[in-house]
Amino acid sequence: MGYWSELWVWILKDPGKIIRYIVLFVCSIIVVVQLTECFSKLNDPPLSSHSHYSLNDSVEMPAVTICRIPPYKEDVLKNLSNGACPHPKYVTCWNKYPFGELELEEFFTNSTFEFSETFLGEQYGLNGLMKNLEVKSSLHFYMGRCYTLRPLMELKRTTRSTGYSIMLTHHIKSKLENSPGWLIYIHDFRHDFTELSVKGAARIEYVFAEIEQEVEIKLQSQHFKTVKTKDHSCSSKPGYSDTKCAELSVFEDLAAEANCTGPWMYGIPQKSCNSSKAMQKLVKKYGSYYNSDDDIECNCPLPCESRIYSTYIQSRRNLNPQQQFTQIWIYYSTKLVTVIEESYSYDSTQFIADVGGSVGFLLGLSVLGFIGLLEHLALFFCGGIIKKQLQREKYLQEKTKRESQTSNATNSTVDISTVAKMKEIY
Repeated sequence: MGYWSELWVWILKDPGKIIRYIVLFVCSIIVVVQLTECFSKLNDPPLSSHSHYSLNDSVEMPAVTICRIPPYKEDVLKNLSNGACPHPKYVTCWNKYPFGELELEEFFTNSTFEFSETFLGEQYGLNGLMKNLEVKSSLHFYMGRCYTLRPLMELKRTTRSTGYSIMLTHHIKSKLENSPGWLIYIHDFRHDFTELSVKGAARIEYVFAEIEQEVEIKLQSQHFKTVKTKDHSCSSKPGYSDTKCAELSVFEDLAAEANCTGPWMYGIPQKSCNSSKAMQKLVKKYGSYYNSDDDIECNCPLPCESRIYSTYIQSRRNLNPQQQFTQIWIYYSTKLVTVIEESYSYDSTQFIADVGGSVGFLLGLSVLGFIGLLEHLALFFCGGIIKKQLQREKYLQEKTKRESQTSNATNSTVDISTVAKMKEIY
């Protein structure tokens, strides 16, 4: 008998054994797959997010950045270009600029508006006091000189009188002239304001206020907390600003392309443009970034914690004409904050539980019961065939045995006859 015949006989003698081996093999594969998934999730755990409302004892105020519209003094630009020049974004404004005689920084300082030309005296404050605010100016090419007010305290109450109170003044008297007013940007005080369309700029809200108006802006805030993963990195470094990082990346690219910088390009250690051709090239390149509809891509990670402020115009009413100022109120009406938080949804405890469940599936009684069920089903459907096959194998074995015995008897008879003949001869 060959190998396969012996194997078939061995299987037919105990068919339940092969069933047990097959089930054990299949279960082992399933367990290996499950354990692989468990180790994969432990190495790179999935994330889950949940939101809840937090009623704080105090509220954190955002920063407020105020930019004038129009942003430049047209008379200064006109004298500089010897013609119509409403904004330095037009390349013709730089055809007759006296490079070598007038520094660019001095030009932008003289053509933009000072603090006293934007704020009405000392009529600004937080919770009624100026000392609760830090005021910082920043120069931007399209928006001119803007002023950022940062809070130095948290508020215990949420009323109009405890929020921002700002009175703004304007040099234009008529509302019909180019819609004069102010753009009021509201953003996280940890991040600097940028006029570019970087990714972080999506967290900046703004409101337009005209002259001779009183505008009440009500705030709501959302607090986002993310965690670091292999596919998504974030920065928890104190003082980190992704908007400033992205803006600096753009400035570096511009400086490399134009081989010079402008006064609004902070943090770039390169010389200022000293010719009309170089300045026009820089203005064109910067305009392509500014007017782009897509967010500017950079290698700046997002902050692990960020805040988004939603604004609602509570009221907007006109003041008496010829007053030349606008009153801005910015405040919370509630201490309720929406918190959206990410967290790892898989840890070592769940890993141990999953491993125990997978191993229990392989070694537990449920598998043994499943094996017994399959054995009974196999015997029920294949019992007759197996019985006939066993009887056939038994018959063949008996037949082989009888043939072997007959052959041995014949050989013995032949041997006796041969001995008798040998005796007669001798």
